Amino acid sequence: MFQPVRSLRQRVASLRAALTSRNAPVPDGAPTLDLRPYVDLPQRTPSPDAAERERIRAQGRYLARQDDWETLSRGLREADEDRARTLGGTPMALLLAEGAHVDALSSACGAIARDDPTAVRGILYTLRDCIERSEEDPWLGYTLALAHVAVADAWNAAPTPGPLHRDARAQHLETAHHLITRFDPIECNSAAIAALRCTLLDVAEQPCRRVFDDYEDLIDLDPGCEHHLRALGRDLRPSRFGSWDKLDREARRTAARVADLWGMGGYSWVWFDVLAVGETRGFAYVDPELFVEGLHDILARRPDQHMANRLAAYCGVTLAGAASARSPRQRIATCLDWIAQDHLHEIHPDIWARALPVPRAADTAAPLRSGQARTLETLGKLVADPGRDRTVRVSEAAVHDTPAP
Repeated sequence: MFQPVRSLRQRVASLRAALTSRNAPVPDGAPTLDLRPYVDLPQRTPSPDAAERERIRAQGRYLARQDDWETLSRGLREADEDRARTLGGTPMALLLAEGAHVDALSSACGAIARDDPTAVRGILYTLRDCIERSEEDPWLGYTLALAHVAVADAWNAAPTPGPLHRDARAQHLETAHHLITRFDPIECNSAAIAALRCTLLDVAEQPCRRVFDDYEDLIDLDPGCEHHLRALGRDLRPSRFGSWDKLDREARRTAARVADLWGMGGYSWVWFDVLAVGETRGFAYVDPELFVEGLHDILARRPDQHMANRLAAYCGVTLAGAASARSPRQRIATCLDWIAQDHLHEIHPDIWARALPVPRAADTAAPLRSGQARTLETLGKLVADPGRDRTVRVSEAAVHDTPAP
């Protein structure tokens, strides 16, 4: 689809020779041209991963609307047992289940906006009645439990959560916990069920003890999925079920367990979201050199453009801002230089748009424009030389991928 694209470093270097031919005086009255040197990058909108995720969710939604729960169960089981993931690493079983309950979630969110917990419970009871064998089939039970977790998150996202919201959230989490604990993830060979159990640690007995065992089971079942490693780090924060010392110790132990797949990348993944969510104290405990080594190992094993965009946006946008020289934050953030120059060949604006929270807008194109603007601003600063007006622009021949129906 694309012609071969040189690395950012090579493209910047090729501009230097062109500059010398642009210094000749311009005759009076001659038309003025924009002769600023630029680095041209193509973009993919949406990114291949975003298109694939929407396609899989649409499959789950279609099967649910047809009441074809047998086919959905079979698809969930096959995706789960095969550890199937999208180009960006999202488990396909998760996406199928999300698609299957998306209509119920949409209706429930309308009732949540009216602060009507009775109506919300009625909507999920209707979904339970529609899903056959949800109490006997592990993957259909997983789908229904996941719907309750999504509704609990929606209650928690209320602008001003009060006792009603907190009670409703707790009820849905308890229901999800009841639905899923009857299925053993090891016996079912199910990473999806193991991941949902970790999500429900809030309502488990002695979660501070269970966090290590539950995540050990999950990572043993699916060590190649970075989503699980990142979730482990989030749950080991002091504000959750761990401490800074435990988090770093577990990051090192996990890195050793998954070294055959990720090298030192396991260490980076466990710390990845922790450093991104404003936990500034974490920088005093993370080992920046191990983290940077992990970034190199991740891109050595996953040299695709989705990963290059994700790590470039993380370093250049998520961790951007004031940082003292030689600090761990500054050490990690400056990895944008080699990631962009050695690995980044096209822009995926939706990834950059998610690098920082984006205000919800009626204009669905706004997040993509925001992501493109962040990319251009960040990379423009990277390639700019002192005293030279150099810029990065998106290729006019941008590629627009349409998700399959």
